[in-house]
Amino acid sequence: MTHEQGIPLAKLIDEARGLLGGDADAMVDIRSLVTQLAGLDRARQLMEPERLLPSAMADRLRSAFERRAAGEPVAYITGFKPFWRHEFQVTPATLIPRPETEHLLEWALEKIPLEQAMTVADLGTGSGVPAISLAFERPQAQVFGCDLSFEALQVARQNERRLLPDSALPIKWLQGSWCSMFKQESLDVIVSNPPYIRPDDPHLNVGDLRFEPQTALVAQDEGMADYRQIIAQATTRLKPGGWILFEHGYDQAKAVAECLAQHGFESISHRTDLAGQERNTAAQRR
Repeated sequence: MTHEQGIPLAKLIDEARGLLGGDADAMVDIRSLVTQLAGLDRARQLMEPERLLPSAMADRLRSAFERRAAGEPVAYITGFKPFWRHEFQVTPATLIPRPETEHLLEWALEKIPLEQAMTVADLGTGSGVPAISLAFERPQAQVFGCDLSFEALQVARQNERRLLPDSALPIKWLQGSWCSMFKQESLDVIVSNPPYIRPDDPHLNVGDLRFEPQTALVAQDEGMADYRQIIAQATTRLKPGGWILFEHGYDQAKAVAECLAQHGFESISHRTDLAGQERNTAAQRR
């Protein structure tokens, strides 16, 4: 077989196993990289192992496997991450969407009736994942996507242009700190996944977290600093009866609930992730 004819997919996957290992997690990453970079879904990979890939594509895959072996997240290598109903562009300026945020989105949708016009803020929107998903599911709502990072908001705008080009109510993107851009009692729902990792958490030095923006991950005051600021601001920015919904760390539900109660919020409740950990908290303004 000559180099010009191409390289068998099976050979490339064997090379990837040599770099990443052959365990289940490694194979998920390998299959995902082949799917997204070569356009071959898992079924075709399994059915066509001898499929010849052009040398340029083989080189691209080899580079991707090496980057993953060095620890770089798959989403940053491919530039995209699936979430809810869409695939979102992500960059090292934004966090990588996680399943816990889908649970937060699902809960927020329950608070926004389909036919009711409401004003919703996604605080710390990053690549715009929650804001765009909310706007897609609730087109009658005015959604604001807010972030302190100009670079993140650029990614969010690109995602909106690609996924919601004809929205009747375009998302309004705001650069600033949490609720500071909003008038008194102007919001019906606040959704937020703020930084919540403690600065000394050892997980920051392993896995994907090493590559994600630290400003979007780390918070002072045992990871609670941004929750305290958002909750204090939300007491005046939310309309009476409005809802605030958070994603937080697996061991922070009690601290978040106590902060909400101290600021007069009611109907405080939690929801668990697939591992049974309390990862989302919601509360209502009096």
